[in-house]
Amino acid sequence: MKAKMKNFLVKMVLVVGILIAALTALPATSHASAYGIQYWGGFAVNIGGQTIRIPAGQLAHYISGNGLYISWDGANFASVGNICDSSMRFTYGYGKYYLNGGVHWGCSHVGQWKYTLNWYAPRGSACAELWANDWRILVARQCHFVY
Repeated sequence: MKAKMKNFLVKMVLVVGILIAALTALPATSHASAYGIQYWGGFAVNIGGQTIRIPAGQLAHYISGNGLYISWDGANFASVGNICDSSMRFTYGYGKYYLNGGVHWGCSHVGQWKYTLNWYAPRGSACAELWANDWRILVARQCHFVY
């Protein structure tokens, strides 16, 4: 009787061990959110004969969703000096669709935009673009791939 019980317990421990190993080896459901940072160096551009200087900084972009579904998209920047009349454009599907954020009038070395979307984006790139001087100067772009 003891031998049968011992044999049964050994088999049960073995089955439970295999079950635990199998469950831990299975991949988790993907939550396809993404975060990235794009750094840029300072540069100058000429607009209508006037030199505009853009200081160095970073653009951070976070997109929250799962698969092609995007619940919200947000981005912010920080720069070593002021950027004037900044704005953010969010593009999807290699630029086929876009959302222009509001212009932050005035000059600042930080800015943030976040939009609730709750929609299915087309397969392809999902980018945040930082613009300056009322959509005249593309400062930086940070992209993810939606699939």
